[in-house]
Amino acid sequence: MNHTEDWDVIWRWQWFRRSIWQPHFQDPSHAEGKPARTAPIWNWLLNDLGAKRILDCNCGLGLRAILLSQAGFDVVGTDRSAAAIEHARQLAEDCGVDVPFHHLDWASLGERFSLEFDAIINDAYSWTLSRPDLRFATHNFFSALKPGGNLIFTGADMWSGKVDKSAVVDQAFSGGPRFQLRSDFEESGSSVTLVVARDRGDQGVIENYLFVIRDEDGPRLETASICNSLQWTWEDYVAVCHEAGFSGVESVKVPAGRREHILNVARK
Repeated sequence: MNHTEDWDVIWRWQWFRRSIWQPHFQDPSHAEGKPARTAPIWNWLLNDLGAKRILDCNCGLGLRAILLSQAGFDVVGTDRSAAAIEHARQLAEDCGVDVPFHHLDWASLGERFSLEFDAIINDAYSWTLSRPDLRFATHNFFSALKPGGNLIFTGADMWSGKVDKSAVVDQAFSGGPRFQLRSDFEESGSSVTLVVARDRGDQGVIENYLFVIRDEDGPRLETASICNSLQWTWEDYVAVCHEAGFSGVESVKVPAGRREHILNVARK
């Protein structure tokens, strides 16, 4: 689960259906414009922190990094999926935006970008599956930040309180259907149908992606499994950030959009 190969499959087929979302991801009023609707949340906090040079270290196809660049930030994107980075570079070129994208995992950030960024943004920190990996990633984030820089991440916040982890997983699993037909798309003689089967795991909800592909080579199946980890508490984040050397960790309520949003900030 959550292996590079899983993400390569997901991003490859998301790119295949790009004619649906690419014309609209910059339009907050469109159904495919979620990146544009969420960008002001990151923009507000980055501006509030005075950050200019930004690392989006879980950039995927680069949609958020491109929007941040268009908002005036100096952005670099990294992802451990080679497929994601290949397509992110193409998308940036299509959009006329100069955003460097690098094929790197979190373990390589400190060595590649020592003391370089004012802020690192990460919306997949909570999906880390083991405590050693969480600790190691946090040390690398710290190393890539300038003195006074900030790690901005999503996940449990300082107002979460004590939780029963098993109950949280149960609630998340029961909150959605067991099986979903998420998309059915055809172009240039090839088609893909995506079925998602959800399972309850000890660490969170596991989404098993089943891509049914039909093309000139005949029908075939490609799969990927992603665990939406729900195991980390606010206390866990505070502990690993302090171990890495961050001076403080807090949650910030961001007044962007129609409702209040919460992002976590670890200060170097």
